[in-house]
Amino acid sequence: MKLLVVGTGSIGKRHIKNLLDLGVEVLSFSYQSNTQELDSRVTRVSQLDVFLESDIDAVVIANRTDQHIDVALQAARAGKHMFIEKPLAASMAGVNELVATVQQNGLVVEAGFMLHSHPNLLWIREQLAQGLLGEIWHIRAAVGQWLPDWRPGTDHRQGYGAFKALGGGVTFDLIHELDLVQWLLGPVADVTAMMRQAAALEIETEAVAQIGLQLASGALAQVHLDYLRPGYGREMEIVGRQGVLRWDYVQGAVTLDEAGQVPRVVHRVPVGFERNHLFLDHMRHFLQRLRSPTLPAISPLEESAAVLRVALAAHRSAQQRKHVCPLDL
Repeated sequence: MKLLVVGTGSIGKRHIKNLLDLGVEVLSFSYQSNTQELDSRVTRVSQLDVFLESDIDAVVIANRTDQHIDVALQAARAGKHMFIEKPLAASMAGVNELVATVQQNGLVVEAGFMLHSHPNLLWIREQLAQGLLGEIWHIRAAVGQWLPDWRPGTDHRQGYGAFKALGGGVTFDLIHELDLVQWLLGPVADVTAMMRQAAALEIETEAVAQIGLQLASGALAQVHLDYLRPGYGREMEIVGRQGVLRWDYVQGAVTLDEAGQVPRVVHRVPVGFERNHLFLDHMRHFLQRLRSPTLPAISPLEESAAVLRVALAAHRSAQQRKHVCPLDL
C-alpha cells in the first residue's frame, strides 16, 4: 500500500513514522525546503498535482489548517481516499463541495480526531449509550497548556497557531473538546462564547475561550480551552440523573460518583498506554478501511464538518456577543 503525506510539520512527521511502522510505502510533499529530518525510506515528491493523479492509494492531509480544503478537494476530484487532520478547515469555504465530492466518488475518509480511539473515552461512550447515568443534564470539558511549551525548539509566535488567517487560536487548535461533546452526547443546537487574547504570548489569536453549548437533547455543555495553563491538563465531567463521570486524561482514569457512595475509579487505560497509540490505532483503522471500505469510520468527514461549524459559531458569538446556531453557517 502506498500513501502520500502532505505536510511535514510535527503531525506530518508523526503520521509518516506510524505509517512506516505499519509497513506502508510513504511518499511526502513538504512546503518547507529543509526535509532532512525525514526518514530515509520516505520518497520526497515535488509536484503535488502530479502525484495526486498517480497510483497512490490514499492521501494524509497534515498541512496547515487553512490549506486543508484545497488539497482535499484536489484529492477528492482525483478519486483518492483521505485522512484529514483536524480541524477540517478555517472556514466553511469548499467544505460542502468536499463532502458532496467524497460521497459522489464513494471515498474512504477519516478525520484526525484521534481521541475517538482513547480507551477511557470509548468506555465512557459505551456506558452512556447503555444508560449508566440516566438522563444527561450537563457536561464540562477543559484542556489547556502553556503554548510556548507545546513544541520545544520552535517559536510559538511564528507557528500557525499565532495567526488568524492560518487557522490559529485555541478554538481551532484545541477543537477536540468541541468534537468530544458531540461525539458523546449528540449534535449542538446553540452556541455562545467569550474569548480573550493574552499579551504575554505575543500572538494575534485568542488564548482563552469559554464556550457554552446547548445540545439538541437539551443538555448543556461548557467547554474551556486555553494556551495559558502552566502545566498540561485535560479533564471532563458528565453529570446525569444517576451520577457523575469524571475523566482525567493525565491520570488515564475515569471516576464514577453516585449518590450515597464513595467515588471510585471504574476504568483505567491499559498498562503501557502511550499517546501515540491513539494516532497509531486510528491510522491502522484507516488502512483497514482502505481494504474493506464498508467498515465504519472512527471519525467521519461529516462529523468533522459539524464540529467546524460549532467552532465557527463560537467565533461569531464572541465577536457579535450573541447566540449562534451552527446550522446557520
